[in-house]
Amino acid sequence: MTAGDVPSQLPLPISLEAGATFENFYAASNQAAVEALMQLARAGGERALFLWGGDGRGKSHLLQAACRLADVSGRRAIYLPMAQAALLDPQVAENLDSYALVAVDDIHRVAGIEPWQRALFVLFNALAEKGGSFVATARNAPNAIKRLLPDLASRLAWGPVFQLAPLTDEEKIIALKQRASRRGFELPDDTAHFLLKRQQRDMHTLCATLDALDTASLVAQRKLTLPFVKSLLVKKL
Repeated sequence: MTAGDVPSQLPLPISLEAGATFENFYAASNQAAVEALMQLARAGGERALFLWGGDGRGKSHLLQAACRLADVSGRRAIYLPMAQAALLDPQVAENLDSYALVAVDDIHRVAGIEPWQRALFVLFNALAEKGGSFVATARNAPNAIKRLLPDLASRLAWGPVFQLAPLTDEEKIIALKQRASRRGFELPDDTAHFLLKRQQRDMHTLCATLDALDTASLVAQRKLTLPFVKSLLVKKL
């Protein structure tokens, strides 16, 4: 599903982040999970795939990347972030079985909300019957999510279940350097290390900071030297 291509039954705008692609994701030790998700997005095959791990490990990024890849592969896909959707009537999930791929982000947010859990259970079964795929993420493995209906937890574990490992500091620097290269500039080692010490250490924050620094450097027509970056961060960009 492309940004803005939102079915009429969803009463909220759900768009994909511009940079949420597989090319923009540094897999490191999570390569097996990324490859499995890419294969499913391109061609299906699995009824389910589940990614879990703490915040900042790229779960949302990967689900959105999967929707993009499915879309360019000619397979209709929809991204459903439960942080937003769980506030709505579960009826918004009706008819989503017409998609080849439904990507449900942060499914732990419906723990204890039985109507939503039953709606997702029905959706899962309908997708399976039609040959579609249900991909989901959470902070914990399916059987470790408290107040989740046993039937739903069981369905979520029908396919591959991957725990996403956090990047090491060295891997975060590699990821930031690769992102900088894709944006057309070089990130010096000392600047990269400074960002890691100065900012919150999750990749979402680090990448957002890097993008903002790049924009500021273009406006000022300056390279991202350490003194320049320090002056920007003191001003909080």
